[in-house]
Order: sequence, then structure tokens, then C-alpha cells
Amino acid sequence: MRSAAESDSAQKGPDPLEELRARIRRDEIAALDAALASGTDGDGVREPEVGDPAGASALEHAEAALDELFAAGVRPDDARDAVVWIDRLEHLGRRIDAAKSALVGEITRSRFHLTDGHGSPRIMVRHVAKLSEAESLNRTRAAEACADLPKVEAAWQAGTLPTSAANTLGRVHANQRVAPALEARQDEFIADATTMSSKSFASKAHRWERLIDEDGPEPANERNHNNRDTRLRPNPGDLSWDLTGFFASAQGAQMREIFDRFVDAEFEADCAAAKAAAIAAGGTGEITKADLDRTDAQRRADALFRIFQNAATAPDGAIPPGFVHNIHWSATAYEAMLHAIDENRPPVFDPDTFMCRTDDGHDLDPTETAATSLFSTFRRIVVDAAGVVIDLGRARRFTGSARTAATATHTHCIWPGCHAPASRCDIDHLTEHSRNGPTNPANAAPLCGRHNRWKQKGFSIRRNPDGTWQTTRPDGSQLE
Repeated sequence: MRSAAESDSAQKGPDPLEELRARIRRDEIAALDAALASGTDGDGVREPEVGDPAGASALEHAEAALDELFAAGVRPDDARDAVVWIDRLEHLGRRIDAAKSALVGEITRSRFHLTDGHGSPRIMVRHVAKLSEAESLNRTRAAEACADLPKVEAAWQAGTLPTSAANTLGRVHANQRVAPALEARQDEFIADATTMSSKSFASKAHRWERLIDEDGPEPANERNHNNRDTRLRPNPGDLSWDLTGFFASAQGAQMREIFDRFVDAEFEADCAAAKAAAIAAGGTGEITKADLDRTDAQRRADALFRIFQNAATAPDGAIPPGFVHNIHWSATAYEAMLHAIDENRPPVFDPDTFMCRTDDGHDLDPTETAATSLFSTFRRIVVDAAGVVIDLGRARRFTGSARTAATATHTHCIWPGCHAPASRCDIDHLTEHSRNGPTNPANAAPLCGRHNRWKQKGFSIRRNPDGTWQTTRPDGSQLE
């Protein structure tokens, strides 16, 4: 039965206020649909067209093509088709990004930013496009680089050069001491950008910049070491604490490796507790990340606290058992560094063969690490141009030279797209030991736990003569 209030409402009929609200909503929707169809905003004002008729027509066709794409739907058929979609859309995105950069370049040349009182093209673009500081700076630097690097600009506009690589080259080009040398090296950087990951390309480009920039005002690592600092500050408002720090390359790399091991220990502790709880509840012990008690951020914080606790209770001079810090050198770089030390002069390195890094690919200052590798418990690993380990320096409290040699030329898991650090990977036989695969660096490579298991699903990995890796799906197609 209906209540008295409901009966009264039925007798009175529809609420006029609600009818008015509904009509306004319908009118607003109709006006918005009409605006979209006519190219006007919601107030009936037509969006301005660009002045050049050819440019206006091109933009209109691009908008129509995108409308058609969204109407058709971005729906790949399967995983293989999704790869094709990613590739095609990324290709288009790069070309659009290159057009945005070209616009900044034209604004700079024509000084259009001055008309409305903007202090620079970057400020104008940041304001009009509602960009962040970092986005506007990247776009401006990339435009400045393209003005001097026509091959880079052409590759970007063609969609073959990733936008991340263009931004990296823009940052390198901003160092005017190396800009002329960068112009002469365009072909090599374009080739690297099409084959390397974004992270690897950025590392190589900035490494090249450091080695070329011999006229810097002060050695960067010496400056960083002199400016080293750390602070632990209380927040009176909520009684929390903020920890910040700044370190030079060798200190920072060693601290990172120690920190990562403590984080791994916290993760393993959470996994063990979750498995025990699952079994106690009658399960099989299978767990997911959602079953863990702490988040990644919480484990990182607890790991750092554990480091402080252990340091406070450890005997003077104690070193965590089993810890060793590996330093990977190219043979030419290590030889050049030793000659420089012998002759008491600054070292000169070949940017194409230089390597001085940790297991996980963190670059190190060569002068500092050369002394460290000679006189401390760090282990030096020297590889030749073919990636073959030719020297393993002595290291106390460490065993497993085979593992060290196997990771000497890899900074992360070799599975396409995986960036798991080499220090957290298993060293896997590419040709299984059960199939007479030898235990040597040529038949070994780092694979994270997940992708080590995927090999059991029919995937295979082999090393090409040029040192690159080829991963094959069970159906024989290549995983790029």
C-alpha cells in the first residue's frame, strides 16, 4: 500500500521544479551536441581556426581521423594485435609531439610570445596549453635542439624517434659545451634510440655528455661529494619526520645496493607470514601481493629503520655478511684510468666504449671508483669489446664468480620490456643444463623469477652474434 505522502504526491502530479531542472539538462546537452557539431564552444562562440588555410585543413582532417578512430573503437583482437596497436598509436603520437615542438620553434623564431607579454616561448606554451613546468621545459629544449639537429627533427617527425629520446637529446643539447659535438653524432644517437630502451638511451646520452664535457667548471662528482648532506627533520604539526639526502656516485650506489637488500628481506618476511597464514587457514599457501601486510612504501620505510637499528647494535667496523659491491669496467676505460693515475693527469675516455657502473646499471665516477676498486673490498669486473669478462678483481667474503661474470654485461632481466635489476634476477641457462647446456657466461643471462618461469611455457631465448637477445614465442614468432 502507498503511504499518504505518496498518495498526495500522485494526486498533485509531476513536480514543476523537477520538470524545469530536467528541461534545462536536456537543453544543455542539446546545446553541447550542437556546439560539437558546429565547432563552437558551449556559449555559441566558434573556436578560432589557424590562419594558414593549408594548416587549418590538415588539422581538420586530423581531428576527423581521430573521431573516426574513436568511433571505430580502440579494441585489439588479441595480445599480438595489441602490440600492433601500441606501435601504430605510438608512431602517430610521436609525430604529433614533433608538430608541437615545431610550433614552439616557430614561435621562438617569430617572437610571437612578446605580443601578449609572455617572457619566453616556454611561458607562452605553458600558459596556453596548461602544461607543467617539466613538460614546457622538455618541449622548449627539444625545439631548441631540433633547430640545430635537422636529422633528429626529421626522424621525430617521421615517427621513428621516440619522444622520450627527443627530450633526452634536448636536455643534452642545452649544455652548449657539447652541442657542436652532438650535431656531428646525430646518426648514432638516432640509431641507438630505435633499439634501446628509454632508460638505457638516457643513460648512454648523459654518459656521453659527461665524457665530452671536459671544460666543465668543476668535476661533477667532486662537487657532489663536497655537497653531500642528509637531514632528518621533525614536523611539529603531526609529529612525523622527513628524511632527505644527497650523495656522490660511489656512496650513493653502495647505499642503494645495501638498501635494496634490506627491502628484499622485508618483502620475503611479508611473503613468509602471508604463506603461513594461508596454510593455517586451510589453504595451499598460494598468495598474491594483496595478501601481504605492508605496501611497497611501508616496506621501504621499515627497511631503512632496520638499517639504523642494525647499525646501532653492530660491532665497530662490521660489514653485512656476503655483501660485495661490483664495479663493471670496459677494458679500454679501466686501462685509460690506470694510465691517468700513473701519469698524474685527468683521464680521457672513448665515449663509444666507456663503461663504469654497478651491477644494476648505475653509472659511477671513474676516478673515485678506480681508487676504490684497487684499495677496498669492492670487486672490479673488466670486460672487453665483445662483452667477455677478462678480469675479476679480488673480493673478500664473496663467492660465485660464475654469477658475477654472467651479469657483467647486463643491467636488468633480458626479457623484452622487463627492467628488473640484475641483482634481483636468477642466472638462467639459456640452453637448459639437462640438454647439455654449458655453465658459462655465453650460455647464461639474468632472468627475473617471473620470466624464468615463462621459459617453461615454451618461450625460448638465444643470444645473437652481435650480443643482442632474441625471444621466441611458442608458435615461432618473435617477441619484440
